[in-house]
Amino acid sequence: MPDRRRITVTVTGDGVLVGDVITVGGIPHVVRDVRGVQPARKRVEFEDGNAYVLGRHHPIEVARQITT
Repeated sequence: MPDRRRITVTVTGDGVLVGDVITVGGIPHVVRDVRGVQPARKRVEFEDGNAYVLGRHHPIEVARQITT
């Protein structure tokens, strides 16, 4: 059985993936959907219904599950 763990990586808005965890104000949010809303913006929707808009080239830390 594969071993799964979470690592913290820094990505740009273009690199955010469904399933990533982004902490906003100390509260972790699991990404449900990512879509472009303007030429230079991404709208990140979380499983709890909240959303966050960030620049496509803005660096952000995410926790990502990996399989080893």
